[in-house]
Amino acid sequence: MKHTLPYLAEAEASAASTNDPGQAFVALRRLSLDDFGLFMISLPNLSYPALSSILPKMASPEIQTTWTGASGVELLKQTLAFTRIVDSSILRYTNRTLHGASILDFGCGYGRIIRMMYYYTEPDHIWGVDAWEQSLSSSREAGVLGHLVQSDRVPDSLPVGETKFDLAFAFSVFTHLAPKTADTCLKAVRKHVKDGGLFILTIRPVEFWPFIDATRKTNDSERLVAAHNETGIAYLPHGGVEGETYGDTSLTFDFFKKDGWDFLGYDRSIMDAFQISIILQAT
Repeated sequence: MKHTLPYLAEAEASAASTNDPGQAFVALRRLSLDDFGLFMISLPNLSYPALSSILPKMASPEIQTTWTGASGVELLKQTLAFTRIVDSSILRYTNRTLHGASILDFGCGYGRIIRMMYYYTEPDHIWGVDAWEQSLSSSREAGVLGHLVQSDRVPDSLPVGETKFDLAFAFSVFTHLAPKTADTCLKAVRKHVKDGGLFILTIRPVEFWPFIDATRKTNDSERLVAAHNETGIAYLPHGGVEGETYGDTSLTFDFFKKDGWDFLGYDRSIMDAFQISIILQAT
């Protein structure tokens, strides 16, 4: 839109003269968050060759759909909804902002949400961790900026050295983990979040199971709803060896009331009805 053009022109001139993504982001952060997101998913953009040469190109529609079930602007709407939850939670619960924060994306995939974090902080302050090398390869091939490292499938700690984060988030990760794996990952992330820092992660509500039955034409929801209500967790493993640690999972809030974390509350966007954001604070 026309109102974005002066800011994009400034960012393009900066990229052409400095070849420095950090300087380009200074101008791009003057856009609104939604306009920033729209520009980031447009890359590479023929109208902005300098920016396209130093900023990550967007994953193909095929990769986006395979990883998330959606692509393009529809997926961006969901991404922006979660980004706003993260942004508002930091301010609400810590009285700080994301600007300049050190950030961990636990289960970063192809860097979908990392791209939005550039709106707030420098790429060098951002770490993306994933257990799947194919995810990291997709991120690297696209030129995603920041530190990208591979963790163990069930990690006791994370390969980030001595780095401690102001914020960690995990979007659509705990929605798939077996109970013991979820507990282990929660402990691993805690080792790398500063005292007082936040961990924001998404879970499935119990209403997910009837939806899945209707979608997949299965008959699992009755027993899974019962398990969720009785034990606080329901887990439907995927086929193959990964089923030991990976499948579909619903969790109650009580699962996260553990040593090392304070459960602060939750948030949710109707843009993505089956992703409930849990807000934890490191103690």
